[in-house]
Amino acid sequence: MFLLIFASCSEEKDENELTENEVETEIPGTWYSLEEAQLLASENNKKVMVYAEAVWCPYCKQMKNEVFTVEEVQEITEEYFYPVKVDIESEDSLSFRGSKMTEIEFSQGMRITGTPTFIFFDEEGEIIAAQPGFIPEDIYKQILRFVGTNAYQTQTFDEFAENDSTSSIPGK
Repeated sequence: MFLLIFASCSEEKDENELTENEVETEIPGTWYSLEEAQLLASENNKKVMVYAEAVWCPYCKQMKNEVFTVEEVQEITEEYFYPVKVDIESEDSLSFRGSKMTEIEFSQGMRITGTPTFIFFDEEGEIIAAQPGFIPEDIYKQILRFVGTNAYQTQTFDEFAENDSTSSIPGK
């Protein structure tokens, strides 16, 4: 498993935390229910990417506004994954590996303690990796390609990043 260390949002919510510059954005692209994503992944040999968020989390809003809106991020996501959004505080129901539970219960079962958190599953529903915290666009694209292309099976993330010809990160 690979892990990058970035700050995650684990503070208590403040109802008045949105400023003028922090406009809540819906996530562009097609997002699936967890049950539908698992089914499609197994049928189409793709992976599932779960994005766990909380409505009060400023880093989640930053991901929505600065990273998920980038066209290339959307293209890479669509190529390799069926993305799923989970609210770690929601009582909404979902189905995971045939079991019904709330999004809160799923989040607790996945040991999500901060938001945002990304969890990648293979087409069989097995966890590949998890990554907490805000992830800048360039690194997020690399993570998507690293997991999506199965490079994680043969090399470390650092090795992949060093050889990733699509990277625009200096020295990578």
